[in-house]
Amino acid sequence: MRKIFVYGTLLFIYPFICCHAQTNSSLFYQFALVRDLSNSFEDSLKLNPPLVPIDLSLAKEQHENYTNLLEKLVPNVIRLEADRAHPDCNFIEDTAIIVGDIAVISRMGASERRGEEVAVAQALEKLGAKNIIHLQSPCTMDGGDILYTGKHLFVGLSHRTNEYALNQLKEIFAGKTEVIGIPVIEGLHLKSVISFFDAETLIVANTPAGISIQEKIELSTNSYYAFVSVPESIASNVLRVGSTLIVQEGFPSSETILQKLCDQMSVTLIKINMSELIKADGALTCGSLLFN
Repeated sequence: MRKIFVYGTLLFIYPFICCHAQTNSSLFYQFALVRDLSNSFEDSLKLNPPLVPIDLSLAKEQHENYTNLLEKLVPNVIRLEADRAHPDCNFIEDTAIIVGDIAVISRMGASERRGEEVAVAQALEKLGAKNIIHLQSPCTMDGGDILYTGKHLFVGLSHRTNEYALNQLKEIFAGKTEVIGIPVIEGLHLKSVISFFDAETLIVANTPAGISIQEKIELSTNSYYAFVSVPESIASNVLRVGSTLIVQEGFPSSETILQKLCDQMSVTLIKINMSELIKADGALTCGSLLFN
């Protein structure tokens, strides 16, 4: 039976066994941590003001659809209440990264967002996490800059994530996984232009930023990965859960490429419309923390 648990109403304690090595079996996550969309979401940070303002009601509906979809794919969806003081709090991916049995809590690059991570760290503690590490100043890190493939931990060096965080992550994961810094030449995060399909395949935007990142990954890994290029940046951020690939609806050129890939790999493609969250620089991976 699949369940949604809302912290602040019900509390369920589970053993904390996080295994993010991205083999096919580990893609069938047992837990998804999500956070409700705040009534202040219209005030969320944006690289550029949208031409059409955010429709709050539609944004909530789209976020709810996203959460409901995760409920169909992940046995336990744990839902945190929104915080009006943090308009971006639904972008929960930025607050932490989970690799193996280690949870690293972010010190986010935008000072306005600091504090979002508190509820997330508390939730992970309640789930039984024992090895929680908080990044310290002068580190800044957003989870949207972290791409873990099971073999490499790529760290986007962006306006939100700095070299201090990269160096601390290298210390944290020494002997566990290779940590590689990747400069992000434009856009908000590393995963604004590249994301994970499987342990050997990455989806990348056919843009200057995407091409630059692909070249750096190829150079640093001796061309270990296959890349599937899509024309739109927003469509390059996909969410793989088990045998399902969630993609952004409304980008037909990219959808065609991704559908072909899914057909070849016997993966089910599901499209979801997140137009209002896109206006706040949101992408599909932003809205959840997935772990086992």
